[in-house]
Amino acid sequence: MNPTTLSMIQGFLQQFGGRSAGGLSPWAIREDGVAASLQTVRSIRTREAMSEAPSAISPINRRGAPLSPGAGSYATRVGNIAIVPAIGPLVSRFSWQYWSYDEIVRDLRLAGSMPDIEAVILDMDTPGGMVDNVDSVPAEVARLREKMPVYAHCNFCCSAGYWIASSAEKVIANKTGLVGSVGALIRYVEMEGILTRLGANVVEVVAEQSPNKRLSRDSDEGRAELQAIVDDGAELFLQGLVATRGVTRETILENYGQGLVFPAGEALRRGLVDEIASLEDVLADLAGRRENSIVAASATAKAGTEKESTMLTLEKLKAENPDLVSALLAEGAASGANAERDRLLGIDAQAASLSGHDELVQRLKADGKTTPAEAAVQILAAEKAKNAERLKGLEQLDAAAAGVTSTLSGGDGGNAKTFPQNAEGWKAEWEATPKLQDEFPTAEAYVATMKRQAPKAA
Repeated sequence: MNPTTLSMIQGFLQQFGGRSAGGLSPWAIREDGVAASLQTVRSIRTREAMSEAPSAISPINRRGAPLSPGAGSYATRVGNIAIVPAIGPLVSRFSWQYWSYDEIVRDLRLAGSMPDIEAVILDMDTPGGMVDNVDSVPAEVARLREKMPVYAHCNFCCSAGYWIASSAEKVIANKTGLVGSVGALIRYVEMEGILTRLGANVVEVVAEQSPNKRLSRDSDEGRAELQAIVDDGAELFLQGLVATRGVTRETILENYGQGLVFPAGEALRRGLVDEIASLEDVLADLAGRRENSIVAASATAKAGTEKESTMLTLEKLKAENPDLVSALLAEGAASGANAERDRLLGIDAQAASLSGHDELVQRLKADGKTTPAEAAVQILAAEKAKNAERLKGLEQLDAAAAGVTSTLSGGDGGNAKTFPQNAEGWKAEWEATPKLQDEFPTAEAYVATMKRQAPKAA
């Protein structure tokens, strides 16, 4: 296969989120959230690759200062509270395309090792991820909760992301958040047909001792294998929620949507979350501001001065939580002074991994109002349109290759004959080829195999 054709096929596969041609790993993920999440992760990774101090410029550091500069961590801090991010599609090990469970566990351990950190917030903005190794994060959260409070704040928190968030002491949804998608799935993309039509020779030999190693995905046995794997992943998910949310399996099946995603209000009504609040409110809660205000209000009500004592002033906030005030003021000042610069850099970051959209990017930067998130939507829409044209090109290649004749690996010494790509041609090819007669006991068996590999040609 020539390099150009191979490159086109690889690009086609990448449009499915980087999935390989086939796979058995179950996922707990919302597919409709994958594209935007991938772009967010790419922009963060791109900034890391371009900077000598990645943690100093990551967009997520607008929520605080780096927890440990130079440690390669994206965790941040506001006062004595650590914020540990879980962003985009989640996989087991580090990847430039995805966020990983290993990174989340590392950041949780880093927060737990710092003597001045008093609480942790899991900042959840993810459509979910792989089932493999996801349980390592709830296990680490459980260990950390023995030392300090751990809350989960959910903006977009689905599937494996919700599995992780549910292990926190409190699950809090942002007012505009989406939560849920409890369950698992397997997507199996079989590309062997198009590869064969484009001239590839696919050779596979299964040992006699393991006939079930390559069950056909179209057979009852093959589908049963996939169903058993994905059902096991979903059951692990349910049992994890039973343990962390303190509800029964029946309650989860009845109230948690069986794969549906809910806006914050409905998620609260169904019991998926404990509260609706902004991240700033969660920071204040963990810093003790609410608790102090409630205690002060109760005491002054008895003294007859409830109005005066319960009024929260800037002076009072400075006296009770100086670190929090300093961090918030610094964050606000930096945000106001650098808003336009951050907007332009943010748009550049969204477009960093996608080429061919320079005119659109310049227009979005020049209008003075489009945010990076809004720019990402428009850039992804333009990329989708461009990919549609690429797909048309692949379809044209597929049509052009419909009559391509494949030969066995190793060739036949330059004496290959051309046979029509239909039942009669394959039968004639079997009769004229001793190697095929050794491999297939009858012409009918060879014809049946070729029909499966090239259904359009048949």
